[in-house]
Amino acid sequence: MSELQRFLAPDQDLMVGLFYRVGRWMSDADDSDSNDKSEQREEAQMFSILTKLSQSKNAGALCNEIAAESLRQKGSWARWSKQNDKVIDDVTKAKSVIKGQATNEEFHLFGKCLVSIATSVARAYREASDVEMEKTGILGWLCEKKNDVAMAVFDPQAHKDLNVSPAEDSALTELMDALKG
Repeated sequence: MSELQRFLAPDQDLMVGLFYRVGRWMSDADDSDSNDKSEQREEAQMFSILTKLSQSKNAGALCNEIAAESLRQKGSWARWSKQNDKVIDDVTKAKSVIKGQATNEEFHLFGKCLVSIATSVARAYREASDVEMEKTGILGWLCEKKNDVAMAVFDPQAHKDLNVSPAEDSALTELMDALKG
């Protein structure tokens, strides 16, 4: 049985769509360049992190499936993109759905994956290179940052050295606050 099958169809669409929408939302948070270069790099990074999450043992079976579905449902991307103005509200809705129908571990992994996607996209078009990030990926980097990834995600100091724009930093903070609340 599919991990997603235990959720109602609208809840499945909400969760699967959020994995895509959080990346798109973060990309839209700072559009200060005059061409498409940053958007292209951020989109490529979003697809890369979704692919990694769909295969990562650390993300759990539910998040693996959500990430894979998010990539598979190309036909929904345009519709999901039109809903980016309410990403934070939908994160709160998804938290309620997951908390009520999933395990505590799946609940925490879902939040970690959302932050991983957003962070990965925010870091995609920065001026400074990060060899460490390239070697370990976002989940590995977060694990190294703190023993408990949840603490790294919710620690305001944990993302200070990400080298992202102020607008992206604000968006990351907003996402983390929504996940905490």
